[in-house]
Amino acid sequence: MTGPSTQISKYFHIQRSNQLGGIIGQLDKAAQLVSEHLVADFTALFHRRPSDDSMILVACNRRQHVEVTQLNLLNKDWSEVCNPECLSAMRIIDLNADESNVHDLSDAFATANAFRYRAIVPLGEDSDLSAMIAVYWLKRPCAISDETARCLKLLLELVASTMSVADRLHEVSDFSVRLARVMSIQESGNAESTFAQASAEITRIADSLGHNGGACFLIQEDESSRYTVSESVGEEDHGPGLMDLIAAASIRLNVVAKSAPISQEVQLVDISDCVTDDCEAAVAVDITPDDEHRCALAFWTHRPAGFTESDLELQTVLAKTARNVLTFAVTIERISKSKRTLEKSTTRMVDAEAMAALTDMTSGIAHDFNNVVGGIVGRVQLLKMTVDEGPMAVGLSQVESLAMEGAETLRRIQEFTRRTRNKKLSPIDLAEVLGTSLGDRSSTWRELAKTAGVDVVCTNRPEAAIVDGDADDLVSLIDKLIENAVEHSSHGATVEVALKQHRSRWLLTVADRGDGISEEIRKKVFYPFFTTKTSRGAGLGLAIAHGIAISHGAKIEIEDRAEGGTIFRVSLESSDGVCDESDITKGNRVSDRLRILVVDDDEQIRDILSDMLTIDGHSSTTCADGYQALEAIDAQPYDLVITDLGMPGMSGLDLAAVVHEKYPELPIAMITGWGTQIDEEDASLKGIKIVLPKPFHLKDVKSLVRELAGR
Repeated sequence: MTGPSTQISKYFHIQRSNQLGGIIGQLDKAAQLVSEHLVADFTALFHRRPSDDSMILVACNRRQHVEVTQLNLLNKDWSEVCNPECLSAMRIIDLNADESNVHDLSDAFATANAFRYRAIVPLGEDSDLSAMIAVYWLKRPCAISDETARCLKLLLELVASTMSVADRLHEVSDFSVRLARVMSIQESGNAESTFAQASAEITRIADSLGHNGGACFLIQEDESSRYTVSESVGEEDHGPGLMDLIAAASIRLNVVAKSAPISQEVQLVDISDCVTDDCEAAVAVDITPDDEHRCALAFWTHRPAGFTESDLELQTVLAKTARNVLTFAVTIERISKSKRTLEKSTTRMVDAEAMAALTDMTSGIAHDFNNVVGGIVGRVQLLKMTVDEGPMAVGLSQVESLAMEGAETLRRIQEFTRRTRNKKLSPIDLAEVLGTSLGDRSSTWRELAKTAGVDVVCTNRPEAAIVDGDADDLVSLIDKLIENAVEHSSHGATVEVALKQHRSRWLLTVADRGDGISEEIRKKVFYPFFTTKTSRGAGLGLAIAHGIAISHGAKIEIEDRAEGGTIFRVSLESSDGVCDESDITKGNRVSDRLRILVVDDDEQIRDILSDMLTIDGHSSTTCADGYQALEAIDAQPYDLVITDLGMPGMSGLDLAAVVHEKYPELPIAMITGWGTQIDEEDASLKGIKIVLPKPFHLKDVKSLVRELAGR
């Protein structure tokens, strides 16, 4: 189906063709009447064209026996004639007898066709020639009578009147065709047209309006600066110099833009005085669609007379239409951007809900299995104490090793559920958090990097980067990303970590030089329990990192490096909050993972307690006697002390008394087989909160820790 602009163009083309057909027929009839009345061998009718003031041949007639050639010479001979006084009006002259008036012009057409006699019938007032008839004979004709001359004048006036109608018809038709081109801008637009595409199409249409010049599309970055040309057509004859002049002159539009709101009528501004050396006339018009896109159109022409009224009318209509098209394009771009943002937000919301459901499910399962595994480990370790070295001890050690592997997997699952839950966020220094992660000698990734021969370097870390977050979780996020990068790097490679600011966000990047991640795997890489490792692994590292990012309202993205490898990028919103002295700075990070000091002279009991605490997600330090314990407490802070009662050199009660005196807020628990023989009042005075009798179960240890930690 054709658009309105095409239909209008076709309509006026058909109307013009029909009307011009009738006019041409009338002109041919007039030329025939003149030939018959004057018994002429050839007759030509000329009309002055208003657009360039040249005489053009509009009709001709020849006698049947006469052959005429080189009609183009007629236009060549008579196109520049403009003064009736230079013609021998109504007088038959002999072109070969040299009796022509000194004002007569040479006649190459007559010479080429062997015409000897000629007469001219001009029409015009004073020095303005509007039409004329040229009559040729091979033999001398009869003289033209006065009555015949009057008839010819009347006939010529009719011809001139007819041609005026034709000229007006041509103007209307030309205007309609150009107007149809303007309308085609709206038809060419679609829901996917960008602002840049729309501006290019507008510039193309502006140049096609036929004003014998060119057009350009200008953009202003801000109101205080000059315009710059983004699209142009028709400047080839003058190069960028003309564009610079037009861009500089168009700053006059600022006055118009400030005085008239965007919604009001467009206004053409004359800038001809700025570009007179390069063109005859130029105008500019503001077509700004909104406050964010200040733009304009400029037109120039090389016609000596400048722009016609039709040109200016079409430029005004184009400016209005262009503003509407640009407004539509800007609106579509904003809708598309909002749609993409909504789709991303929806995806993140679905991921968050799925992660929450998975967290709840795995949390319950891990809790139940942890009790089972803890019981197995505890009983196996107690059984090992009752058997001598031999096959039975070896078998129990193997069972213990397998159970501990399961316990480690459960610990990672519990870490996943703990890290992905939403927490109260507060302003922290991400640069300090990064420094803590990179400086932690006990990080898992550090041992992996040492074994694999991989260097981990920080290429950029600002002095401060304040974000809203949880320091402990963000340390874990960084550790997981570095650990993943190290695992996928080849021997001798380098993992690069950087923290940079981009506008209102902080970008944390971890880049490796591995084999990269395929598009198929990239879709699943953050799924819990998904792993590409050939060795054993729970597939929770990146899932934990992703969960932490979501809980912080951050974006975590993956992209390929140009030189090979993968970049993980975490984007966190910058915070305006004030960052208090962090727990990391104090060296006492508050976390669900407690630091517990275990004191027992029996190595197997120490190992059992340490394994049970590790299964429960805590960090433990073991000491064989009270003296080692006091040195450990003085070296670093602990959240809890668990000590045996009967130990050589210093008993558990004596140790508790010293610790309680120096650190009265530090909870102390005692494990002993002498539970009923301990004086509870004396134990309480020495800071002992709980006494756990031997043998004990994992759930007993967990309950003890939970009670003393106040959780």
